[in-house]
Amino acid sequence: MKTGDEIKCSFCGKDSFAIKGTEMDGWILKGEILKCSSCGKKLADIPKATEVDKQPSTDGKLDKLASFLGTEKVVHKTIDSDGDKVFCKDCKHYIKHPFLNRCGLHAKEVDPMNDCSDFVRKS
Repeated sequence: MKTGDEIKCSFCGKDSFAIKGTEMDGWILKGEILKCSSCGKKLADIPKATEVDKQPSTDGKLDKLASFLGTEKVVHKTIDSDGDKVFCKDCKHYIKHPFLNRCGLHAKEVDPMNDCSDFVRKS
């Protein structure tokens, strides 16, 4: 049984739908449940997602899609907490203004948290 399935409720006897709800113990969340949309009685528990379910799929589908589109697979960069941070707000060419922040080198509007390959640290 899943959310949206048509059911014949064993509590109220009506033709109804299963809806997702939460089960609470005071202010503490006990879990998610399926309940009757007519009477609101609990029909079943929804199992919690395991760590295996949360892992991204690595079966090569992204590689196949990238080769089909003629592009490369996107690799997300992670910020190294020990490394040197290079943000536009710390650059020599960053021009701060109350209404518009600009890059003096590229002559365009920038976000203070952007990064750039032409970064030069302020003195």
